[in-house]
Amino acid sequence: MINAAKEKLQTFFQGNIRYIVPFFQRPYVWDTDNWDSLWENIYQVYIDNQQMKKSEHFIGTLITKQIPADILGRDWHDLIDGQQRLATLSILLKSLADCCKGDFPNLKNRINDLLVFKNAKGVQFIRIELCRNDMPYFKAIVQGDGVCGLPNQEHGLIRAYNYFKERVKSFSDEEIDVFVSVILEKVPVISMLLSSDDDEQVIFDTINSLGVRLTTAELLKNYIFKEKQLQDLYDDLWEPVFDPDEETVRFWNKEKTAGRMFRTNIEVLLYCYLIIETQREIRLERLYKEYKEWLVNKTVDEKIAFLNSLKQYANYYFNFPEGEELNEIAYDDDEKRFFHIIDNLSITTAYPLILFIYKEVTDINERKAILKLLESYLVRRNICRLTTKNYNNLFISIIQKLKKLRQDNNAISVDLLKGILASFSEETNLFPNDSDFELAFQQTQLSNQNSREILFCIALYQKSSPLYDIKKLSSSSYSVEHFMPVKWQDNWMSLGIDENGKAVRNRALKTLGNLTLVTKRLNSKLSNAAWGQKKGILKQYSSLSMTTDYLEYANWDEKCISARSRDLFSQSAIKMWSYHS
Repeated sequence: MINAAKEKLQTFFQGNIRYIVPFFQRPYVWDTDNWDSLWENIYQVYIDNQQMKKSEHFIGTLITKQIPADILGRDWHDLIDGQQRLATLSILLKSLADCCKGDFPNLKNRINDLLVFKNAKGVQFIRIELCRNDMPYFKAIVQGDGVCGLPNQEHGLIRAYNYFKERVKSFSDEEIDVFVSVILEKVPVISMLLSSDDDEQVIFDTINSLGVRLTTAELLKNYIFKEKQLQDLYDDLWEPVFDPDEETVRFWNKEKTAGRMFRTNIEVLLYCYLIIETQREIRLERLYKEYKEWLVNKTVDEKIAFLNSLKQYANYYFNFPEGEELNEIAYDDDEKRFFHIIDNLSITTAYPLILFIYKEVTDINERKAILKLLESYLVRRNICRLTTKNYNNLFISIIQKLKKLRQDNNAISVDLLKGILASFSEETNLFPNDSDFELAFQQTQLSNQNSREILFCIALYQKSSPLYDIKKLSSSSYSVEHFMPVKWQDNWMSLGIDENGKAVRNRALKTLGNLTLVTKRLNSKLSNAAWGQKKGILKQYSSLSMTTDYLEYANWDEKCISARSRDLFSQSAIKMWSYHS
């Protein structure tokens, strides 16, 4: 390190100094909360100084690293940490420049010259070079070219510019002049200047350990591409996969559940990848450290192989059905149905195995057969209420066994997976047989979420007949309804029912034989109504055969629940989730 000292911001906006955000850094992510905080703090310093009070606002540390000059006189630096603050302050300065009224003739140019400079040859440079996805927006704002033609009018930099412009639009030129001076002289930072020999990766790791939110992906990207031999591969093996456009960036930054935690898609991918490669349990909370330990002794060629392999897995993950794609599906949408079940039964721990299958099995029909078998295995275990606590290790063990069989010159197939699942005999990994499955289907009490998913799949199966003109359904349209309500004693009392009979009824009414799907509005209309009233409403409004086929019963009791359970099992469940899928 050359030095670390307290500096005024003015030192960052003078001369021919230029700051380059490394190409593998994160994009601009600040939002309204950050802008509010920055504005309120700087504005308070402005007010204090107007009242002749000594005041300043410290905004943290800016870390830069000298870039060896290939041209005499060039003074360029990598902006290692602080790009969000420096970019935002530049946008604030630009909004002040654009709100000048003309009373101070040179004021606007003086502010603009802080953001753009010319070298001795007259070549113009923008003071800060942001990452490639942000730079078109930053350049258009700073140079005053207008942003109307840019594709994303909700980009953070555009919104930041509009935010600050709204704050300063009423300022006079005198107020703008003073405000700019406050920014440059009264908003200090600790400037850490690294020499070209310093390892910025140590800085990144230190920042992360202190709680500054650098994601696993950002840290890993910095760690990998710090090697000169790998930097030329960024354009082929990272940027087109994770950073080609804002829509893709949003996808990889979108959160999904991972066990009890929420993680971004890119973190889930990285987690799955390392499990597949190491065939051991990986702790999500220390994922970056796990990667460093795994990569530390690898050669450049091995790291290139890692990037190529990660790109392949990322392409599969990116194309998994999710979100709106799963809103409305038909039973024959095998892939979508599988992912719908995985998501709604919260079995995201299966993703490493799923990714491995997608990469290893290129035959579409064989892959669908494997997914169908895996679906049967997981649904049967869910209905039989078998534990999910060991699922991390369960799926790792399946990957291990599949890899071993592949090494023995066997192509991964549904038959190989079937053999593995059939060999399991413990409660933690057992594939329930038909008799256990049938008994559980009749007796098990599932959560509302799980019941809804099982019934939704059965409804899809029942709609799969060629005779139906509408085959697609949306699970979000439905909620679970009890034929016999939980508060049955209000309108469903039976003559001679004793305490034991009440206990039997209370258990039966929470099983699948007594549950159906209705629209959410219809659910509130039914409430605890008596059977005669309830079945009249269902006849009028329900369209699912799992409901309408049972509305001719004069009464609804435990015998009816048991009969319906047998019907749903024999006509749908056992056919959908076969032991021999």
